[in-house]
Order: sequence, then structure tokens, then C-alpha cells
Amino acid sequence: MSANKSRFDKNRVTKNSKNNNSTNKSSKSKDSTNKKVSSHWGTTIFGLFFLLPAIVLLVMGPLDTLRIHLMTSTWDQVPAQLNDIQVESHYGDDSTTYSLSSSYTYQYFGTSYKGTRVGYDTSNDNIGDWHSETASDIRRAASSGQLTVWVNGDNPSESYLVRDVRLYKMFFTLIFVLVFGGVGVGVMLFGLHSSKKATHDNGIVYSGQNYKHWVLGFMAFIFTAMSLPAVLAIPSEMASGNPAILVVIVFPLIGAGLGFGAYKSLKNWRYYGPTPLLMNPCPGKNNGQVGGEITIAHSRLRANWSVTLQCIRKVQGSGKNSSSRESVLWQRKTKPEIREVGNKTLVRFVFEPDENLPASYRKGRTSVFWRLTLVGPQAPVKLERHFVLPVEEGTTQSTLALSEAHVQQVTKEELVDARESMNSQLDIQEKNGEMYIASDAGRNLSMSLGMAFMGFVFSGVGIFLFHQAAKEGAMLYFMGVVFSLFGVPMVMGGIFMLGRSLETTISDGVVHTKRAWFGRALWRRKVSFNSADQIILKKSGSMTSGTKTTEFFNVDLKDASGASRKVRIAEGLDNREAGELLVERLKALLVSDELF
Repeated sequence: MSANKSRFDKNRVTKNSKNNNSTNKSSKSKDSTNKKVSSHWGTTIFGLFFLLPAIVLLVMGPLDTLRIHLMTSTWDQVPAQLNDIQVESHYGDDSTTYSLSSSYTYQYFGTSYKGTRVGYDTSNDNIGDWHSETASDIRRAASSGQLTVWVNGDNPSESYLVRDVRLYKMFFTLIFVLVFGGVGVGVMLFGLHSSKKATHDNGIVYSGQNYKHWVLGFMAFIFTAMSLPAVLAIPSEMASGNPAILVVIVFPLIGAGLGFGAYKSLKNWRYYGPTPLLMNPCPGKNNGQVGGEITIAHSRLRANWSVTLQCIRKVQGSGKNSSSRESVLWQRKTKPEIREVGNKTLVRFVFEPDENLPASYRKGRTSVFWRLTLVGPQAPVKLERHFVLPVEEGTTQSTLALSEAHVQQVTKEELVDARESMNSQLDIQEKNGEMYIASDAGRNLSMSLGMAFMGFVFSGVGIFLFHQAAKEGAMLYFMGVVFSLFGVPMVMGGIFMLGRSLETTISDGVVHTKRAWFGRALWRRKVSFNSADQIILKKSGSMTSGTKTTEFFNVDLKDASGASRKVRIAEGLDNREAGELLVERLKALLVSDELF
């Protein structure tokens, strides 16, 4: 029999034998610890880039204003004569700011002094109408002979025309202090929390949902706080004939939506608790097993439980507008064992990854990580948790002992599901040692149409660029060629996938296949079949929506003569389990010593 692992072998769900000599002790090297310490200091320094400017802005702004206001409360108020006061405009690239310049004289205990300071604030800004209104008030007071000045008795040459705390500007400044300071503190606390978790050798991993409500809440605060000054200015802007100011209402509405999301996430987190995952072994082993136990602070949960483990390669793009791209290298889905202890629910799982899968690593812009997704009850509160599990090189087995009844039940259910999936996607007929397999046209409709649509979009952009190139220059011809080289094959591939079909007949150790497109035969193939080693289950593509990935598989047959030629006998199966079941049925056709 082939040495390939079967999806329906008992060790896929895993009940460990008594002679399992593996241990559940975590082994973390000095290099790993140094990386985590370095990462902690990196997040601390990054957080300081936000926190320090916020502290400086707070000290030099609102706190300094309050200090001067408190200090001048003991100064003397004496009559003054105004020489001049002007609102000066300062023009920048994007906006115009204002400041006040003045000149006045006053007498203090018989000595004449000259002053130029109006108020505490000397910086230029365009917040509100303070500058113009203050200048008008001072001119009005001077014309009526009621102008006074505040004088420092200890240093009479120091004076202010007004003791005015600009609450609106102070409020605006505090918004920036809270936003930037909050980002800095949040980054530093997250780095410290991650570092502390990394240094505890307890094998516990937490879901990212534990932070989701904090992230959403902070984003809601930023959208609301940053737009609040503009929202408060709506009445005055509308009065001055600027209805376009109403556009800013979009930002607090977005903030409200994020706030509602934060509330829903917090409600979910409080209902089910932090859901810690205790890994066993820790870390997981790519050539051994990845297992663990999730604790949920709730009992009597009724659900169609499932856990999915994925090995994912992530590539971070470069450039100003870079984005990351994820591709699933491997994934498995199974039903965990559920146990209740007191008022808690324990969710146990064990996976045995395929051979030659990479361990977790990060190198440059490329990284590999292992993600576990737990799906539980949908009501009254939906439970879905995502965990990033550390997986390293090794063959250690898990010491979690799943019950025999659970192992048998899950194996049976997975076999039934795989059979239903396979039969719904393929027309399979088997009689007297012969097998007929038909992969009909029209399968994987969403994937075919999606590929064709994206191809039309790229091709359309390419045609548009060719049209514009006559006006704009030769560079657009090059870009048009690039878009067309992507778009045209995608259109052709999508249309071909939409109408393709494949018929396979296996009889007396000979495989005959016929490829057709919308019912019209394109070519035929023939190959002998006498060994299970000839069968290849190959991933042909995947489609991702959120964190859910649908994989597509083909079943190929290598030429028994030793040539590198392969013949496809079934295609487009939308899950691995159905493909592995078909492989098992193909093996059963063989009558040779391999079966024994």
C-alpha cells in the first residue's frame, strides 16, 4: 500500500497510544528569546515616536496655558492706552493662519511702560474667530477709555492685555494629545504584553479577538475625536454659506459604526471569556502533531463545532502602497472533542500535518504562520476565534488522549461528509471492477466567473491604455501590454473552466480519458494503471473569503512506463477530503500484492 497518509486513518483524529514517549515541555532557544526582547524594545521605541510629541504638545500647550493663567491671577490690573492692534495673516501651502500684534502703554506706580503681549498664546492658528473678536473687543475698550492691562508686580515690564483661556483651542490640542499619546501608549503596552506572554513558558496562546474591541474602540475614538472640531464648526460654516462642511458628518458616522462593532466584540468576549488555548505539544511540530485544549468560560453550549488548521505563507509587498498577500499551503478541518468541567467547556483537538510543511518563520518580507479557527455556537452570541500557533521543526506527538468513541464518531462523520461531497461533484459509477468518473461542465461556477470577470477588467484597462497612449505617450503602450498579458489569459482561462468537462473510464488496468469543452471533444488520453504510487492528489487553486479558504484539487495519474507524462482523471474537487476519498476508491480497484 502507498505510504501516503489517508484522511480517514484513525491517526488523523488521533488517539495517542500508551507508549507515547513525547513530552509537553516548551523548548525556547536564546535566539528566540533575544528576538522577542528585541521586538519588545522595537515596539517601545515605535510607541515613543507617538508618545513623546504628545507629551511635549501637552506640556507646552494646555498645561503651560493653565500655569500662566494661575500665575497672573495675582497680578495687578491697571489702565492702559492702545497704540495699535492688528490681526496678521500667515499664508502657507494649504491654509492661512492668524496672530495678533499690538502696542500699548501703561503706568505702574508712576513709571511708564510699553507692552506688546496680548494674551498667553503666541502661536499662529486658524481655530475659531478668537483673533478677530479679541482685536475688536480691545479696540472697543480703548475707544471707551476702559482698556486695562494685567501687570506683574514683581516685574512691571511684563504684562498682558487679556487673561483669556482659549478653551476651544485647548480642547482641539487635547484631541491630538489623546490620539497620538493613546497610540504611543497602546503600542508600548501591546509590546510589553506580548513580551510578557512570550517569556512565560506555559504554552498558552490567546485569540486576536481578545484585542478586537480595543482596536475598534480606539479607531472609533480617532474618527470621532479628529472630526469633532469640524462638526462643532458646522453651524458657523453653514451661516457663512459653506454647505460643503456637511461632508464631515461622514467621519463621526464611521466612528459610530466602529463603536458599535467594538460593543458587539466586547459583548462576545465577555460572554465566552478570553478562550485561552493550551498547546500540546508546545510549540506544535510540523512533522509531528499540533494539538491543544481551548477553555471557554461557559457551559451547556450546543453547536456544530469545528476547528480548522491552516499553514499560511504571507508575503508583504514593498513600496509606498504595499499590501500583504496570503496563500494557504495546507489546511485541515475536523470536529473537536467537547468536554464540560463545572461551568467551563473544554475544546480538544489534535492535527497531524502532512509531510514537508514549513515551520513558523519570518525572513524579510516573507513569513509562514499556522492559524487555527474555532467555530462554535451561532446563538445567542456567535463564537468564532482565530489563533496563531507557534509551530517548529520536530516530530513530537501530543499527549492529549481523545476518547475512542470520539475518534470513531468523527472518522465516521468525515467519511460520510467526504462521500456526499465527492458524489455531489462527480458522477461516479462502479461495476464489476470498472469505474466511470465524469467531471461535468459548470462546476466551480463562482471561481470560473470570478476569473473571467477579473480578466475582462484587466483587458479593459489594457485597451483603454492603448487608446490613451496615442495622446499621452509610449509609456502607456507598455502598461497596456502588461495589463493585457494578465487579462487575456484570465478571460480565456475562466471561459475554458466554465465549459470544460472530463470523462474517465478505468477498466482492466487501463485508463481512458476524454476532454471536452461545452460538449465538444478536444482530446483523448490513455495510460496503464497498476500501482497506487501512480495516483497524485494535487492542489489546483484556492479561493479566499475573509479567513475562510476553499481549496480545489485534481487527481492525476502518472504514466506507469516511467515517463514524466501525467493524465488527469478527475478535477475541480472543492475540498481535500473528497479528493482523498476518491484516491482510496481508486486504490481499491487494484488487485495486487500492494493490497496485502
